[in-house]
Amino acid sequence: MKKLVFILFFLISMSSFAQVKVVQINSSWNRHNDLKLNLKNCQYDYVFLEDLTPNLKNQVKSVPLIYVLHKRHIVAQFDGGLRMKLSVTEEELQAYIDQLNSGL
Repeated sequence: MKKLVFILFFLISMSSFAQVKVVQINSSWNRHNDLKLNLKNCQYDYVFLEDLTPNLKNQVKSVPLIYVLHKRHIVAQFDGGLRMKLSVTEEELQAYIDQLNSGL
């Protein structure tokens, strides 16, 4: 898991210096369960499980998977579990991002 976090951190930290970053990982065969996101005040990245290295793939236990990072640290994680569908909504995620950005 530490290697997955490091690789994700490296990939997303290179592209922007946003305070809040959201990364969604899903598999192409489960794309119909994506959480369609139009988030504001954060950087958003989408990654296919198939594009990860074999070592990283083995560390992902459930798709889809969303990581929320604040100041380069993972502060929240949401996964699809056995249903392979996220239970968090875009509105809940945006409210969480807004809370992180406001410093509460």
